[in-house]
Amino acid sequence: MINHYFFDNQIKSYVLQFASIFYGLQVRTGKGKCGEEQMITVPVVVGNKDRVVAAIMAGNTSNRVFSLPTLSIHLSALALAPERRRTPGMLDQRTHMRVGGVFPDDLTVIKRAMPVPYNATIELTLYASSTQQRDQILEQILVLFNPDVQIQKSDGEFDWTRLTKVELIDISNEENYPSSTDRRMIVWTLTFEVPIYLSIPLGVKDDLVRKIIIQIGSLDSMVVNEVDVDGQILPFGNPLARIEVDTTSNPPTVSVGSDSNGNGTIDPAEMHSTPTTLDKIRPPQGEIPFPPERLP
Repeated sequence: MINHYFFDNQIKSYVLQFASIFYGLQVRTGKGKCGEEQMITVPVVVGNKDRVVAAIMAGNTSNRVFSLPTLSIHLSALALAPERRRTPGMLDQRTHMRVGGVFPDDLTVIKRAMPVPYNATIELTLYASSTQQRDQILEQILVLFNPDVQIQKSDGEFDWTRLTKVELIDISNEENYPSSTDRRMIVWTLTFEVPIYLSIPLGVKDDLVRKIIIQIGSLDSMVVNEVDVDGQILPFGNPLARIEVDTTSNPPTVSVGSDSNGNGTIDPAEMHSTPTTLDKIRPPQGEIPFPPERLP
């Protein structure tokens, strides 16, 4: 059962990026009143081929959005891409700190799961009223895809699916020969294949080490194994010395404590803290069961 909601407009963003390839395409018309040839911009709309044709043939009486020439874009199919599939449970982990952040408070860990690959089939349909318009548009598009064009879906620094390509795979055409007062319309359809990825939500976590605890003791009084055969966590025993390093403070705070009797539990009241650096830590003298030559 699906018990979560997630939607990030990923498919729509691919379609819009595909449409941006053809934004600003122009064709040249005849000479106007000024005596010079004029340029008109070819509009790009998102819609099914049949619905666009129906709107054009209806005379555009509602708002006159469509006029010839026109380009329409339609996502016609999505297919599985097993050849680009990776281990579904694979995770990529990166450490990130925002610009102007403070170490280590603003340090975060970004975990990304492997996205799901698909192959999208997108149709670009050209509607023109003359062969001159058709030739101008086709020539500008066909020389661009040799054989593909790379597009960028987003600017996210952790979006590993932002780059993809658009490849032209098929061309077809149809043309009506109107009778009486019917409007002539030349229709060409260019089919493109776009490898896409549908990403799983990122995991932003704080997996950094905030506190380090070092305990020093005798092997006779301390339990070496932290986990027993049944998987239960065992205590460490009674340490002779204890050092705690708090990395959240700047500079890091080091708390050093020792058992005055040498064989009892350390009293928290005996712990004393001092701001220092890690290279200045020295264990308390007389409480370490090691020869002096092995001291750091």
